[in-house]
Amino acid sequence: MGGYGSGRSGGRPTVESCLTLDLPRLFKDGLLKVGAWTSGTLRWTVVSTGEETASMGFQSHLGEDTGYVRLHWTSTDRRTGETRQCENRIPLTTRPQPFGGRRWFFICPRTGESATKLHLPSGAYTFACRKAYRLGYRSQRESPRDRSVSRAFALRGKIGGKGGIGDYIAKPKGVHRRTFGRAVERVNRAEEIVEADADLLLKRLLRRSP
Repeated sequence: MGGYGSGRSGGRPTVESCLTLDLPRLFKDGLLKVGAWTSGTLRWTVVSTGEETASMGFQSHLGEDTGYVRLHWTSTDRRTGETRQCENRIPLTTRPQPFGGRRWFFICPRTGESATKLHLPSGAYTFACRKAYRLGYRSQRESPRDRSVSRAFALRGKIGGKGGIGDYIAKPKGVHRRTFGRAVERVNRAEEIVEADADLLLKRLLRRSP
């Protein structure tokens, strides 16, 4: 299961800083199957590098409209180095859809509410819904300047750009030149906003200096 972050920034944890169980993706990847037992290992990786950040074993059994997923892993306290054996048994249920068929949901172990995603913040031992941990999104806690920087680096990352703001971006092999050109234009526009914000900040600091 790639594509999930597992770091943590200061303040209350965000969705992006948690391990996340994405139910539709579990079905899409064939890890959960209706009317079957399944087992294996769930893995979380950093999208940009493919580096594995966490893994845990799982077993599941889904009937026609109810089921469960059992997770088990070893958690290590970063401060003390002590280990703890963790286990979560998460019920699943379904709801009928307006045009036929049924949609699957987790039942949050902490709130009892239905959710398609559950999260595990750093230091926690139970996957639960966003409401249970009062999780926000990183973008909600960033200043406008932070958001502009994040957007610029995100656009750079999509086309393989490395380095800092304004650094040269080499065209990846296999990418059409026109497509690459449009992507670079988006990067340039985003970085112009970052540079304008930096200029404003510098001017404010200079006005405050004696």
